Amino acid sequence: MAWQRKKPQERSEDPGEARTRALAMLAGRDYASAELYEKLCARFTPEAAAAAVAGLVEAGLLNDARYAAVKAGSLQRARKSRLAAAMALRNKGLTDSQIDAALEAAYAPDEEGGDPELEAALALVKGTYRAKLAAGRRDLVAAALARRGFPHRVIRQALDFDPETST
Repeated sequence: MAWQRKKPQERSEDPGEARTRALAMLAGRDYASAELYEKLCARFTPEAAAAAVAGLVEAGLLNDARYAAVKAGSLQRARKSRLAAAMALRNKGLTDSQIDAALEAAYAPDEEGGDPELEAALALVKGTYRAKLAAGRRDLVAAALARRGFPHRVIRQALDFDPETST
């Protein structure tokens, strides 16, 4: 049937067709090169997918460092911990050096010296976990923040936040 995936032996070997598909995918959103390669391998042979990805990298249409920086900034704005952001970037197939550089830029202290990771934890404490803290369930909030990847020092600072003295 037309809706079923092609079987491995039916994958296309045409790198031009793979490049066209890759460009169509990139029109929708950015991809890391490894992620795009994986997606292309579902329809194309590994050789065709690799040729398409290599051509896009060479043309400057696919840049893992730029992708890592944009994605790290997006994860930071989404109130993700640095650890959660690193795991998300690693799942995209980026190298450790690309991840480290992107996280250094995204999680650097702001002009006033504020810690973006602490600000993210505080936003969660003020919003999502406010009722649990009001009920005296600091342990549940601490566990939830730890599951989100926040370091212990940030969790302690966020839990010590007093909404009565701050706005």
